[in-house]
Amino acid sequence: MGRNMSKSRARLTFLLLLLVALVSSSLAAENIAADEVDRFCYPDSKRDTRHSCECNNVSAAPWGMRALRIDCSYKEYRTADLSELLPLYIDTLDLSWNALDRAPVFSSDSLHQLNLMHNNISQLSGNNFARLVSLRELYLSWNSISQVEAQTFAGLPHLQVLDLAHNNLRSLPGQLLAPLLVLTSLDLSWNRRLNETAQLQTGDLYRDLGINWKLNTLRLDACSLRELRLPAGAPLKELSLRRNLFRRVPAQLPLTLLQLDISDNLLERLLPEDTANLTQVRQLFVEDMSLLEGVAANALARLELLESLSFQNSRHMNHFDGDAFGALPKAGSSFPTLRSLSFRGTILRSFNATLSPVFGQLTELDLNGLPLHCDCELVWLKRLPVETGGRCFKPSRIRGMLVTSARHEAFSCDTWPRWAYGLVVLTLIALCAVGIYLIVMGLRPHRGVTMRRKVGAGSPYARVTIEPNRQENLS
Repeated sequence: MGRNMSKSRARLTFLLLLLVALVSSSLAAENIAADEVDRFCYPDSKRDTRHSCECNNVSAAPWGMRALRIDCSYKEYRTADLSELLPLYIDTLDLSWNALDRAPVFSSDSLHQLNLMHNNISQLSGNNFARLVSLRELYLSWNSISQVEAQTFAGLPHLQVLDLAHNNLRSLPGQLLAPLLVLTSLDLSWNRRLNETAQLQTGDLYRDLGINWKLNTLRLDACSLRELRLPAGAPLKELSLRRNLFRRVPAQLPLTLLQLDISDNLLERLLPEDTANLTQVRQLFVEDMSLLEGVAANALARLELLESLSFQNSRHMNHFDGDAFGALPKAGSSFPTLRSLSFRGTILRSFNATLSPVFGQLTELDLNGLPLHCDCELVWLKRLPVETGGRCFKPSRIRGMLVTSARHEAFSCDTWPRWAYGLVVLTLIALCAVGIYLIVMGLRPHRGVTMRRKVGAGSPYARVTIEPNRQENLS
């Protein structure tokens, strides 16, 4: 009995000592962490100035663990001003809008997000980020990066988001992205000479760069691309090709695409072959097209899962075929998911009534800025249950009025075709001209009549003799 009591006391004493040790080590770690935070956020050279960073302790997911977020943006930092060792528990570090001349080399096992946007970084060296083993998001856009070494992203097995937009990338090393095993979002936009990259010229971007098949989002805006081939089996969900030099929608695209942005390219007409492989697309953007004039019949017939479609600011677009969605049934619609459609900023004047099954189910139809001809062929648009913002341009008596506000009687069509009015006017002008000619000819003397002057005493041109007054002579 006594031995058991002594053992219990010994165990209790051991547990108390262990607890004290853990508390002491935790307090020591807290003190060390506090010192590291002060050293990084408030260095002696920048203490009590506007150049010191802003450091905030927050509770991070998933269990509310302690996390440190440091904001050093707009502080005019250079790379030499930064210490390599980051504070404990750091989760986010923002160094955007500084004067960094090269990418800093940091060491941390807790940093998840690093923002180096808007600096003067011109190159990335091998293993530049290898000591950031927990990094998930890396933002390097708006720099001057023109050279990237092969092992730049080595040691980043957890990186999910990589942003290299708005740089001067011209060539990329083979297998550059192979170390990024879980990369889901890649942005290479606004590297205007990226079309010279060997991987884009050979056409196998995934294989040559080592892109993993977990990539969901790829942005290649403003890269001067004329053609692009991506693996049809790649599980890509979002693709942005805005502001390139495509004259047709690339034929070889992943079949799993849910969102495609082909805006600001050189298409003149949207044809059925442009959308033949986009059967899974939910959102399609064909905006700011400087040369697009119209959408052909059946051009959208394969997009039966489409939810949102926009032609906004395609300023030369003047034709939208009545069968653009294919031959629609009279009852119901083949496009049950379509909810948003925008023609804002185009020059479409009218829509065929065959489109009413699709337009009637929309929750958003944007017709702002269209020069609509509100005649009997467009009266069905007035009956739609959604406010379109469209205004009548013709006829002049209701110009500027909302389609929904104009009276039903104003949507009328002339019984005669327009050319008939022109013919009537020309006929009246011709008849008037003939009448005037006949009147003038009737008033002129006949050619056989000759006006002869009478000569003699009875002639009005005879000499007149004035005799003196006899009364005057008598006197």
